Amino acid sequence: MSKALFMRNLRAHWRLVLIFTLVLAMYFLIILGMFDPLSPDIMGQLAAFKLSPALLAAFGFDTTTTELAGFLAGYFYGMLMIALPLVMLVMLGNKLVAQTVERGSLATVLAAPLTRLRVARTQALFLLCCALLPALLITALGLLGAGLLFPGQLDVPAFLRLNAATLCLHLFISGIAFVFSCLFSDTRWSQALGAGLPVFFLLAQMLAKSGSRVAWLRFLTPYTLFAPMDIVRGQPQALQALALLLGGLALYGLGLAVFNKKDLPL
Repeated sequence: MSKALFMRNLRAHWRLVLIFTLVLAMYFLIILGMFDPLSPDIMGQLAAFKLSPALLAAFGFDTTTTELAGFLAGYFYGMLMIALPLVMLVMLGNKLVAQTVERGSLATVLAAPLTRLRVARTQALFLLCCALLPALLITALGLLGAGLLFPGQLDVPAFLRLNAATLCLHLFISGIAFVFSCLFSDTRWSQALGAGLPVFFLLAQMLAKSGSRVAWLRFLTPYTLFAPMDIVRGQPQALQALALLLGGLALYGLGLAVFNKKDLPL
């Protein structure tokens, strides 16, 4: 790893990371504050907006549970904890490699005594750190917030399992963005596939949850491997999380190999 390049990335992208983490934290605290131990079902509140059941199901807002961990799994982890980090990670993935190559700034980096593989490893490490941040932040906020607002009501082991699985999902999403950013020097293609595929997978998952007629779409998306409600209910989900983790690491490894061998327009 190059410490100088890592710090350069931090100076260039800290605002983007900060904005998304603050927005994510804000939404989490809002949803946490909406939990009512006596009536934890938001469905009654949402009914006033006359939204269709299919739309509510697509966003994961069809959850009925008396558990705080289940409430968070349904109303926060079902959509917001997927969509917001997704946007941040695909933007960063494109900026760290493909955009750097396209703008010619990589030539300056490689002019220093840095090998191409060392540069790619540094960019991968920075993206990995950014992928770790949302789950770590929400874990800390959840433990602290639940301890203050709802002492003794959070199933801590279930909450930790949920965030561990979320982390594996974020690593997989960032791996998709990274491998296409390494593959293409044109940001249009990097964004089209590095961002397009994760967004397609998310839309397919939403449609699959919205009705039985399109339930088959769940077989087209890796998000099917992430089932927040099953995790907090204690159903076996370790293999699914492991598949996402190994898939993400494999994508990072493939990205490093591709970048090390590709012809660069320097």
